[in-house]
Amino acid sequence: MLIAITLEMVNYIAHPFWPARNVCIEIEKKSGVNRQRSDDKRQAALKAECEKQGYTYEQYLEFRKQAADQWYRANGKIIIPRHQLSGAFVQTVGCSPKALRGPFDRDNFRALVQIGDFVTDRTQADGVFSRFVKLEGSNQRSFQENEYIGSYLDKGKPFTATGTIGTPDGKQANILRMLLERAVGVIGIGAARKMEFGRGRIVTWKINEEVT
Repeated sequence: MLIAITLEMVNYIAHPFWPARNVCIEIEKKSGVNRQRSDDKRQAALKAECEKQGYTYEQYLEFRKQAADQWYRANGKIIIPRHQLSGAFVQTVGCSPKALRGPFDRDNFRALVQIGDFVTDRTQADGVFSRFVKLEGSNQRSFQENEYIGSYLDKGKPFTATGTIGTPDGKQANILRMLLERAVGVIGIGAARKMEFGRGRIVTWKINEEVT
């Protein structure tokens, strides 16, 4: 059974961690670039480390560009990727009573339910969310900025995202709907959920050819 769904989301932050970001971190850490005092020396240190790791300096610059991309996309549209939706579902299942979650638990949900990417109606960010973030295990705080789509404070408007959820058992449809309502309404999807991002509601829920 395939369920076609449209969500109306208030806002959303993706904050992806691309493989390219990890490559940049390793090059920069091992090169000692932050200890150099001039641009020429920093560039020389990066080039030397790139060569040691089998990359060109131009490849490193491309990795940095890839690492800075703050969105998952498909055909130019920003998407909410399936793994973030699955994560929201699993967290919801983990904190829900048996009466709500039915046959699902943290370990079996991804095996029983197939979730697709949800495509939004946005191609670019609506704003930037800036804040100080407390570092784990420390009282220090770092300044962090993330692009967002949707509405935050007095800027932007809610957006829609459409996608599908598949399950072999039609009896699970109502349970999945309740879980999704809680996932998008209470738990949130994506990053900065504790800061009110990633919330929304279901606006259409279509099972095969029947609208419910």
